[in-house]
Amino acid sequence: MRIFIGLVSALALAGCATMDEKRADGPSRHLVSQKDPATVAECTLYAWQSQKWGGAIHEVYLQPLRGGGKTVVSAGEAEFADFLPSAVGTDIKVYFMTTIFESRRDRRADAIRGCL
Repeated sequence: MRIFIGLVSALALAGCATMDEKRADGPSRHLVSQKDPATVAECTLYAWQSQKWGGAIHEVYLQPLRGGGKTVVSAGEAEFADFLPSAVGTDIKVYFMTTIFESRRDRRADAIRGCL
């Protein structure tokens, strides 16, 4: 039984990538806004915090992005979005864990679009 639990745990962790590894693979979605990064990131934070999944609200955080900008990240890093300053306003790169349902991806992206 211990071997089975260890194997299942190892397989589950094998699918998890760090935020830097996800960034290296490239974003799942790419958006642009004429607003500044802080404004779009804060709007996204509030929008993501108001979404429920399975009847529960999941933790979402706003943090500074190394090199400038902001990152909105959900608990467990299931999804996150980088808000980077650009010549026109904000360059937004959205990343998802591979196991996230497409409907959840779409709802998260739609929430960001509502902030553009």
